[in-house]
Amino acid sequence: MNGFELMSESYRKAAEQGKITRATADKKCRIYDFLATCDDEDICSMFDSSAFNEIARSYMRLAVKELADEGTIDEEQAKAVRIRYRRLFDEIQAHEVISPQDLQDKEDIIIQICEKKKSI
Repeated sequence: MNGFELMSESYRKAAEQGKITRATADKKCRIYDFLATCDDEDICSMFDSSAFNEIARSYMRLAVKELADEGTIDEEQAKAVRIRYRRLFDEIQAHEVISPQDLQDKEDIIIQICEKKKSI
């Protein structure tokens, strides 16, 4: 069982226990059941499709803003990071930047989340 299957199972159990609605669980399970069938190449292809561009950029902007606000980087450095991120995002495909360790970390994180949900 992979991490996505574990996530799906945790939503099913939450619905059975009345912690979330069946409709919410069904929606989450549909997504995680699909992701469970995908290999790393499929995931990279989905990311490259631009479906997640604005979400990823928003995370980057938030991180840069937080660093600038706390004085870790100045505005010139923040601007340089945003420009470089935009260029890299446009020029390099997901499978070219992700490492085998990143993929293992992703699986480990999903499993940790599922374990935490089970304990709630």
